[in-house]
Amino acid sequence: MPASLNGILSIARSGLLTQQLALQVTGHNLANATTEGYSRQRAELVPGTPLRLPEGLLGTGVRVADITRARDSLLDGVYRRESSLFHGFETKYSALSSVEGSFAEGGDLALGAALDAFWSAWSDLANDPSSVTARSVVASRGQQVVDHFHGVDATLDVISGQVSAALSTSVDRVNSILEEVASLNATIASAVSGGRSAPDIADQRDRLLDELAELLPIETTPRETGAVGVVVQGVSVVEGTHAQTLDLSFAAGTWTLTTANGTPLAVDRGSIGGGLDTLNDDFSAVRTQLDTLARGMVERVNALHVTGTNPLGGTGLNFFDDFGDSTTVTAQNLSLDAAILSDAQAIAAGTPDVGGNYRAGANDIALALAGLREDTAGGILAGTSINTAYRDLVADVGLRTGAAKDTLDGHAVLMSAAGERRESVAGVATDEELVKVVQFQAAYGAAARLVTTVDEMYQTLLSI
Repeated sequence: MPASLNGILSIARSGLLTQQLALQVTGHNLANATTEGYSRQRAELVPGTPLRLPEGLLGTGVRVADITRARDSLLDGVYRRESSLFHGFETKYSALSSVEGSFAEGGDLALGAALDAFWSAWSDLANDPSSVTARSVVASRGQQVVDHFHGVDATLDVISGQVSAALSTSVDRVNSILEEVASLNATIASAVSGGRSAPDIADQRDRLLDELAELLPIETTPRETGAVGVVVQGVSVVEGTHAQTLDLSFAAGTWTLTTANGTPLAVDRGSIGGGLDTLNDDFSAVRTQLDTLARGMVERVNALHVTGTNPLGGTGLNFFDDFGDSTTVTAQNLSLDAAILSDAQAIAAGTPDVGGNYRAGANDIALALAGLREDTAGGILAGTSINTAYRDLVADVGLRTGAAKDTLDGHAVLMSAAGERRESVAGVATDEELVKVVQFQAAYGAAARLVTTVDEMYQTLLSI
């Protein structure tokens, strides 16, 4: 087919339509310049299929081959890894700081202050072993210690419940995201099979994957079909249009995340990984230390108190209830012995005489109990005083909290830097887009001028 005015008009028409579409894409970029998760799009312009003429190949104008988006999967992977680490330590720090606050250390309401007041009450009783008031104060201070142990234990229960409830909600959200990603995989694969891209839908899927990375450590692999495969700790959770369902379970004191078919997922990052680590490691360790402290105190106090006599003539009485076996004592069930609760006069201040009778002025038991503040004898807390064991417990919680905070701050910086690098590639620069607007406008005007020129040429022919 020889060159013709109609051919020139066809080229002009392709220019008008193509520049109009390119301008529309640029306008779409400008409109979404502040949309979170939006990737800059580009109309890929290519020459039209040329015509083969005797004179050679003749161009037929321009067309849009595809609409692509600016995205770097490597930067996505780096950002999601740092996001998983950040949100994992954020969950850990939030829970541990609440536990640390429950000890109220440094204030009058702290368990440490209650212990000091308890030992001081025994010292006061030693100064006046016949005092009814001093015995009442000992019973009151002992009950305060019990109440503080109960309070810390109850706070651990509350925080554990909050963390486990958040875990359950997060797992439900994970399952919802996995289903959505699989559904979007199908939509994108359908578009790709038809020779088209789906940049806005791909952005929607990436936003979901970003959210998923906040909850779990994930790895994504693009497929030729346009779909992505999602893997968590080596276990595939999304492949094509199929998504796994995850379950959260609690057994034998341990929280576990598994797939629906029972495959365990040892997640160590993301808010779910942070929550699991906090419950299974940190809280378990703190509760064990707290229970050990309660048992050690019962063991040492009772071992001394049981050797004394009280003004009521009783002997062989425990100060704390050991339930027949002190190893069964916990911070939760710690309590004063029933006899002490019934009458503070059942408290012994000294050992009996040779006949096993009460000695009104004896104070050796009260002195020994006051000395337990720093005494290191005993089986359960062997080599450590009760006060030192408490300080070690508080220090351990503080160290765990501080380590989580330091790591959290470090990954906050790394996540921010990774996000900025990713945004530098995928983000919309309004100045650059406005330059393109001018370019496309000029190209559109040139194509329109070509139409005018062809019209004038037709008029010339018609006038002959």
